Amino acid sequence: MKHFIAIVCLIAVLFLPACGVNPPGENPAAVPGAPKEAEAPVVVDPSAPQTPAEAGSADPAPGTSNPDQQSAAGSFTGVMGTEFIVPEGFVQLDESPSIGYQYTFWHPEHEIRIVVYEIAPGYIPEGAYETDYNIASSNPDVTYFDQGENWFVQSGYNNDGEEIFYSKESSTERGLKTFWITYPTARREFGDQITADFEKTCRF
Repeated sequence: MKHFIAIVCLIAVLFLPACGVNPPGENPAAVPGAPKEAEAPVVVDPSAPQTPAEAGSADPAPGTSNPDQQSAAGSFTGVMGTEFIVPEGFVQLDESPSIGYQYTFWHPEHEIRIVVYEIAPGYIPEGAYETDYNIASSNPDVTYFDQGENWFVQSGYNNDGEEIFYSKESSTERGLKTFWITYPTARREFGDQITADFEKTCRF
């Protein structure tokens, strides 16, 4: 029973960002099926060599005065060693999952959300990676799916085609690592580039 509850919590944490969850103060939108005729979202080759996250200084994001938000730009390293580069213009939101470590970044102008999630080996619910894989591979909202020996990626549409999501999950010796990116389809040109750049610099 404890394993079941833990898995449900994990799935909820990992999949909330792709289900239209917005920053604090906004109402979540419903998640209907992805339109068949919609243009395919960004496709990134996850097997391509990844470049190390380069050091950078944190610069304040314009117009951010909320004390719950921190300006974030430059290199970032998670508690469990996940490395990535936070693009310019993003602020960090204070969000804590039920288990593991979560780092959430939000671009106020383009409404792009980046979530990075880590769970240490001893705290991963039994069968969590397999469960996430099965859900993703059979999700009708997913229009692109790829996999490797210990990772899988997916992208597709939420909110009747109004939102694009892209995610990668990997089961490593250092734990279960995931990142999610969501953004409005109307801002796909900017969002696609952010996604492609983040995929290249994120190191699990």
